[in-house]
Amino acid sequence: MTASWVAIDFETANRNSGSPCAVGMVAVENGVVTDWMSTFIQPPAAHSHFEPFNTRVHGIRSSDVQGAPGWAEALTKIVAFADGRPLVAHNAAFDMRVLRAACTAEGLPWPTMTYACSLVVARKTWQQVSHTLPACAKTIGYRLDDHHEAGADAAASAHVMLAALRHHGVASLNELLQKIQVGFGTISPDGWKGSHSISASSKPAALPGVNPDADPMGPFYGRQVYVTGKLGSMTKAEAMAAIADVGGIPSTKVTKQTNVLVVGTPNPRAFSTGAEKTNNHKKAETMLAEGLDIELIAEADFLERLNS
Repeated sequence: MTASWVAIDFETANRNSGSPCAVGMVAVENGVVTDWMSTFIQPPAAHSHFEPFNTRVHGIRSSDVQGAPGWAEALTKIVAFADGRPLVAHNAAFDMRVLRAACTAEGLPWPTMTYACSLVVARKTWQQVSHTLPACAKTIGYRLDDHHEAGADAAASAHVMLAALRHHGVASLNELLQKIQVGFGTISPDGWKGSHSISASSKPAALPGVNPDADPMGPFYGRQVYVTGKLGSMTKAEAMAAIADVGGIPSTKVTKQTNVLVVGTPNPRAFSTGAEKTNNHKKAETMLAEGLDIELIAEADFLERLNS
């Protein structure tokens, strides 16, 4: 019964997907939040170091997870809380990859779960410059005060999905996904399949010039991506290489063919006199108003999608 489901969010200790350090979960039944759970996690030993960038994002340090459950115990809690209900996450590809990678790191079989992505749903529901979790929360009038706290993000994802259900006039995830032509994702000991649009071919053909080994269902696959400003985690050249590696198409400038604008720390000299936004930012908003497919995302969201 998909009128009952559970939103989930992971935070990681470093750029390796198999380094969960916190999880938050929120249960929803018949349109109402009924329960919640959150806990720190000791990341698997092979990926237990905390990188400064991740700590700056979520504020979690190695000292915070001392005495917390290890992954095997945390997974037992996660599966028990889900209790067979579908999962929902914002950029579910990231969260499900964390779950799979942590299991692999600890030599555990992947659990059997069904899931949907509130990011994919939001893109099919609201036309706006950005579909990040804070942007979607603002759109629906939900107050997200502690972004990147796992429990807060899980709750926000739940409310984004609830708002989408109301927007489309349906009561269950099944009805919603059928209406907007999005498929459930699945994970099991035998493999996984992402939650993605099914309005076109379920598996697009490989694109010329795109890494042939990239996942066609990846969030950047076949999309033109431009990086503006300075990133804290990598150089622009490294970012361009990472985009190409996951099947994206690095852009050398913002054009009407650009699909994603990654916004790093802006250079004040890039602002016009008296302006509050860079020219790239303003150009992206104009393109969106013209009905073009472009999205603005921050560095943290960029890294999550690279790892999805």
